[in-house]
Formats: sequence, C-alpha cells, structure tokens
Amino acid sequence: MPGATVSTSARVRRLRRRIVYQQKRDTTTKRAVGYLRVSTGEQAVRGFGLAAQKRHIQEFAKSQGYKLKGFISDRGVSGASLPEERPNFSKLLRLAHMGAFDVLLVWKFDRLARNVLYAVTMANRLREEHGIVLRSVTEPIDTATSMGSMFFAVLASMAEQERRTITERTMAGKVEKATQGGFAGGAVPFGYRRDLVGGLAVHPVEAQVVREIFQRSRKGSSLREIVEHLNNEKVATKRGGKWYPGTVAYILDNPKYRGLVEYYFRWETQSHVYRKGHQPAIVGRREHAR
Repeated sequence: MPGATVSTSARVRRLRRRIVYQQKRDTTTKRAVGYLRVSTGEQAVRGFGLAAQKRHIQEFAKSQGYKLKGFISDRGVSGASLPEERPNFSKLLRLAHMGAFDVLLVWKFDRLARNVLYAVTMANRLREEHGIVLRSVTEPIDTATSMGSMFFAVLASMAEQERRTITERTMAGKVEKATQGGFAGGAVPFGYRRDLVGGLAVHPVEAQVVREIFQRSRKGSSLREIVEHLNNEKVATKRGGKWYPGTVAYILDNPKYRGLVEYYFRWETQSHVYRKGHQPAIVGRREHAR
C-alpha cells in the first residue's frame, strides 16, 4: 500500500550499508606508493635510473588523481630475485599490512620482478591479502579493471601451477632425504650446526647443555627446575634468550639427539619418516624425557 512502511531483513540492511561504503570508498582519492628498482650497472647502461622512474610515477599519479604517499626503492638489486627477499621491499609489505596505501605504482612490471611468475604472485598477494592494486605507469595492463584482472588471472593460474610443481619436487626431495636418514629441513636443533654437506654436526658447547638437560630430567627434575637452573647459570638459548619449559620439553622430545630422524610431511599425501639418522647422537638411545 502507498505510504506503508516496508520492513527489511538485517541481511538486506547489511548489504545496503556495504554498497554505500563501497561507493564512498570508490570516490575517495586513492593513496599510492611508488616502487623503484635498478640493478647494478643497469642505470648507466640502459638509462633506467631511479630518478627517471620516480619522475614517470609522479606524472602518472598526478594524471590519475592519486595521492602519492612516497617511494620505496631497491638500488643495485637484480630483478631475478624474489621481491620479498629484497632489502627494502619488506618495508613496502609492512606498509601494505598497515593499510597505508591502495595502489602500488611501478615504472614497468619488470621493476617488481623480471620473472613474470614472481610479479604475478606478488600482485595477487597484494590484492588478495591487502586489497592493493598494482599498476605500471608505462604498460596498459591495469589490474583495477576487469580486463586487466582477467589477464592477470590467466598469468596467476600459470604461476600457481608452476608453484605447485616446484613444491611437489621440493617435498619429494625432502621425503627422499629423510628416508635416507638425512636432515630434511626445518630449524637446526640446539646442540647442532649445519655441516658443509647439508647435514648436522655437533656443537660441543651446546651439546654439553643438552646432555645436562637429559641427565637432570632422568634424575627427576621438573621442567621448571631445569629452566631455573639454566637461567640462573645464564646459559643462553640458540637465539641468546632465556629458557622456558616449552623449550626444554622440545629438546627432551626431539629424537635427533638420540641419532634418529623423524618427519611428518603433509602435501597431497601424508608421509611419516622415523629412522636412524646420519647426524651424530648427543645422548644415548635409551635416554628419554621422563
């Protein structure tokens, strides 16, 4: 009836509020950050200097109405490296996590990574985890548009398949190494150091601490008593910090100290490996936590 009040469900009200919020967000000036990179010798040979990249990004940001918040630059860094492994790109990721910008501008996509798979992977990560759009100021692919997103989706699919293939090969290698009794990755336990052939070698000073932990546990000391003793004696952990019950419990439960290896791999299929290892034992086989 005319003039009658139409009630709406909570779901519809939430959808309406979301639409209003999105419209408001779309009309807000987008904040941009520019990423600059030049590899060693590239500036002199090819003219892709940081100053030139910066100038192009500033002009593009002005033409698009972006509010340019600043620049992050990596000087003398190869484009063949993963973006997250570069000295200053980690700063950009921290800013993304804080929600400090909406658009990442690069002079060319190869500034982000020379390998297209790396570039696509990072572009997807920024968009999916932080809602950040990647744009090149000299190339027509705009990941904010449906066409640009579709193109990147195709590349992303290729990148995902490549990542899965690499991961499968890596995991297969780790399982095989563990099956043969080798060190198949993970943190190096307290009491050991990596040797020169991909295995573990005993660290004499730390190994003595490990033996003392097992001895005290075998004689009936509690985890807290062992922790208090180690901290009172100012024995440092591998990272130089204090000891905690969980740290001691992990050592007492780790079969590597008894010359064994144990791994539980979870990728596509599950694989549990428990066998004699190549690394030297620090404590006797029969010593155990309790």
